[in-house]
Amino acid sequence: MIFKLVTSTTRLYWYHWIVLLASLLLTLAAWYISSSQVQAKNAQRFEFEASQLAALVSERMSRYEDALSAGVAAIKSHNNYMNTEQWESFSNKLHLEETYPGINGIGIIFYQEPGTIDAFLQQERALRPDFKIYPAHQRQEYWPITYIEPISTNASAVGLDIAFEKNRLTAARNARDSGTTQITAPIILVQDQEKTPGFLQYVPFYRDGNPVSEAERQRLFIGHVYAPFIMSKLVEGVLEQKNRNLIFSIFDEDNQLYNEINPGNYNFDPSPQFGKQITIQMYGRPWCFNIQTALSFRDATTTFQPALILVSGITIDVMLLIIFLSLTRSREHALKIAEKSTRRLTISEAYFRLIIENSPCGMIIANEAGKIERVNPETEKMFGYQANELLGKSVNLLIPELFQEVGPDNRKAFYQRPSIQSADAGSEIYGITQSGKRIPVELGLAEFDDDGGIKTLATVMDISEQVAITDELKRSNKELSDFVYVASHDLKAPLRGIMQLTSWIEEDIAETANEETRRNLALLSNRTSRLEKLLDDLLTYSRIGKNYGDRRSVNLCDLVHNTFELLDAPPGVRLKYRGSNTEIETLAIPLEVIIRNLLGNAIKHGGKNNDEIRLSVTDLGPAYEFSVRDKGPGIAPEHHSRIFDLFTTLKPRDEVEGSGMGLSIVKKLLDNHHGSIKVNSDGSNGSCFIFTWPKTQ
Repeated sequence: MIFKLVTSTTRLYWYHWIVLLASLLLTLAAWYISSSQVQAKNAQRFEFEASQLAALVSERMSRYEDALSAGVAAIKSHNNYMNTEQWESFSNKLHLEETYPGINGIGIIFYQEPGTIDAFLQQERALRPDFKIYPAHQRQEYWPITYIEPISTNASAVGLDIAFEKNRLTAARNARDSGTTQITAPIILVQDQEKTPGFLQYVPFYRDGNPVSEAERQRLFIGHVYAPFIMSKLVEGVLEQKNRNLIFSIFDEDNQLYNEINPGNYNFDPSPQFGKQITIQMYGRPWCFNIQTALSFRDATTTFQPALILVSGITIDVMLLIIFLSLTRSREHALKIAEKSTRRLTISEAYFRLIIENSPCGMIIANEAGKIERVNPETEKMFGYQANELLGKSVNLLIPELFQEVGPDNRKAFYQRPSIQSADAGSEIYGITQSGKRIPVELGLAEFDDDGGIKTLATVMDISEQVAITDELKRSNKELSDFVYVASHDLKAPLRGIMQLTSWIEEDIAETANEETRRNLALLSNRTSRLEKLLDDLLTYSRIGKNYGDRRSVNLCDLVHNTFELLDAPPGVRLKYRGSNTEIETLAIPLEVIIRNLLGNAIKHGGKNNDEIRLSVTDLGPAYEFSVRDKGPGIAPEHHSRIFDLFTTLKPRDEVEGSGMGLSIVKKLLDNHHGSIKVNSDGSNGSCFIFTWPKTQ
């Protein structure tokens, strides 16, 4: 049918193509908006479920801590000692399997020094003649697991001296010295025959109340109430997979605790829609959750709405094309009788009726005086009026800004333009419903000639959801920025306290410490310094885009040399500057931050033979080009694309000082000021960073 119409003498006129194009664009716009809304809604759902997953694990661990704290209270009520029968009675009252699913048991560790071990064994063997402590070790302290319930699944752990293994002992000491609940790094439980990752949770208890200092805690320490966990059982008890649409893995630093992100998982999605990492501090250990969507998430969020909108819109466009071709052919044949009359009859009725009645957006036809002559069903639905309530009324009843944008003085010029008119992209246009509610709308205008004169066709789309999503994104971005700023400030005080305590410890044990202790203290000092640098860089990164200061006159040569002097470069490293010595007017603060980071990067990564750093400035007309060159080992080309990412370093963290944010800060500042940066390096003969700084910001 279409082929026959097209291959005949019939041809479409320009206004047919305009309407077809407008209808197609409206269809594509509706499809795009619907797809974007679905994607945004799915992303919001993922973020909520991911945060809820991590929060649920954290909350459940707090409940386990409550159970251990109850054990401490029970021991206190028995004058700081309970025998095996008393502990069994207490454990039975907890109903562990029903009340605390995922926990493997609950027990007591009584700390013993070499001088007390014989009396301790005699005391325990009074009720349990076969009680013994194992395995043997060379440490001058004993941390035996004295009781644990239920004994049926934990018998092999009774008598185990946790001092034999580093991870168990380290967490136990930390809990004792800090007086807080601690968990171990990943371990293999002796009662776990499958040898899967697990951990222990300790809650310390002391004689004579709650000691306030570390020395006092060590002196008054009695032992721990503890619980063993097998990670897979913990997850099964807390987050049964059939009840969620996400799958995840958990790492403690580089050690895997749990992983269900594998092709063998029935819910595994090889192309997940969303994924993220969440790191939480879990009683002294950093747990990193790698979370991604599962197949069930895809099933739960799949919708055919965008496809239906697209198919429906294209179907309407095809129908319009068929009708236009048919009407145009009829018009050509009728020109012999009455060309002008036939053209108006064939276009005016069917042309607008199909568009208005089948359009997925509101459509209003108004005369030159701005009076409404026709509306489609979507307009009735959008504004809450019946069609007969609107006919003859001013279009300003629905859209007050419409004829304010096209005022009486400009209306004639507006109608003389044959193309579709669109509202200004920077303006905000609102519609008024029958109830008086203001709704944001997107407005398109077109004019056509009718027997009654020139008419206006207004297409109206309700964009309330898009505006709400945009406002929510702005609010979320502000809250995230505020959080980074506040969190970085709040972390600095305890971090500085740690650094001060480290230096005091180094002074106190300077003459007695062994080489391993010195290395560990040096490593602690290095990592706290790096964390302080990370917090400073986070603050800098969060402030970018907020306050750049005022434009002021600076001397480029002085700015470069003063910045270099503040960096305190090692002896033998010098700066060679080549460029302008004149005054320029610019935003000095962000420019100084960029230069400081690049010079600091050159000093830090320059290498043993880097005795000279070269910085040059070239005037390119609309911008200045800066280059910073060093003689270090360089950067391999395959790494050029990722060195500007957040927290990226090309060496291990303990081999290089820094947060991995310096180049990210530089890149973000240059992006905000419409500058650019690139790196030239072959990976063996130094590096050269080149950036442009516009003269006009």
